[in-house]
Amino acid sequence: MKKTTPALSVLLVLLASAAHAQTQIQTTIDQSKAQQVARIAIPFPGLPAGLDPQKINALFFAPLTRDIAESGVFAIAPLPPNVPPTPDLLKRISAAYLLDLRFSTTPAGGGGAEIDYLVDTRLVDSTGAEALPSKRYRAGEAALTKTAHTIASYIVRSINGKPGIFTTQIAFASNRDGFWEIYLMDWDGGNQRRITFHRGLSILPSWSPDDERMVYTSFSRNASEMYVINRRGGGRIKIHTGLALNTSARFSPVGHDIAFVGSVNGNPDIYVIRDDATNLRRLTTSYSIESTPEWSPNGRQICFTSGRSGTPQIYVMDAEGTNIRRISFEGQWNDDARWAPDGERLAYTSRVNGVFQIRITNVVTGESHILAGEGSNEQPSWSPDGKWIAFQSNRSGKWQIYRMRADGTDLMPLTSQGENKEPDWSKKVE
Repeated sequence: MKKTTPALSVLLVLLASAAHAQTQIQTTIDQSKAQQVARIAIPFPGLPAGLDPQKINALFFAPLTRDIAESGVFAIAPLPPNVPPTPDLLKRISAAYLLDLRFSTTPAGGGGAEIDYLVDTRLVDSTGAEALPSKRYRAGEAALTKTAHTIASYIVRSINGKPGIFTTQIAFASNRDGFWEIYLMDWDGGNQRRITFHRGLSILPSWSPDDERMVYTSFSRNASEMYVINRRGGGRIKIHTGLALNTSARFSPVGHDIAFVGSVNGNPDIYVIRDDATNLRRLTTSYSIESTPEWSPNGRQICFTSGRSGTPQIYVMDAEGTNIRRISFEGQWNDDARWAPDGERLAYTSRVNGVFQIRITNVVTGESHILAGEGSNEQPSWSPDGKWIAFQSNRSGKWQIYRMRADGTDLMPLTSQGENKEPDWSKKVE
């Protein structure tokens, strides 16, 4: 809702960007939490003759170590070159754990020359005792990076008791192929691929609670329509509402409802409809522009943007459209709110002194703060564990998607090809 007319509001927000950014990560550890972080040594995997170390590093080892370094559970202890990682060495470098990785190969099947990789993992403590049971993973070359994310998530869950987010996905809109279409990428920006082919303007993806589907808006012939598609790009279904405007759709975290912005006679309001296009309900009836709905994690509330106070501000209402109350009171313009998984925090775009930044507000205490950065920073989306935020920024001169911790540290660009906007993080941690 960056303009006063609904059509411009949608188009100007969304039209403003993916090769994976090969950026070195400097993990920042809060000193108050330093005692909770375990140091882990991870030597480069043992490889049989004939395997390309550079390929294994790019597809497997680099994603794995990046995940573990950014887990908040481990800090990677550097190993001296060409020195076996004995228990004595682990003690000297203050490493609590050693992750031993061994590669081998086996025919992929089908009678061809292709191979599958077998990855044996073994986590031991500083005494050499087994900390986790050994596991073997099998993957083709195309699945090596996914295997790295899976191993990192398994180790983090086993040691920390909480699942990692390394197998999660981020949906986004990109114009890299000449049209705005919906794409997916891994949490670290890898494995970017296109899943819609409207050859028009497809934007605003939103994941279903099971991460199997997403709903998005597509514009064609001066009309906006909502579609549901599975995450592999198939099974596309059009949601018929009978309304003039259909955009900003968001799946409910429970049930089969979709909240969206619709209009009758040019007045945008918040509506809810089932994903089979039945049971349409209008939740707001204000004469002002209402936009960008978002469900609370328990599905009992919906936050949205409204201009009813004179400027766009964040409001919350019950899922039936009752008990509307204003949430944002700082910043001249607030929009695009997204609920954190804990149900207590909202992240949204806030204009302060003419600049758009990400603001975090606690809906229980009312306290808020800005996560300031270069350029305009907008459209936040929480990771499913609530520790990270993906967002769009034009700090490079083009709209790109970035990721940062919820406190604003450990910034990482995720896209670079074309322009990329509207990130939406998948909902399940594993």
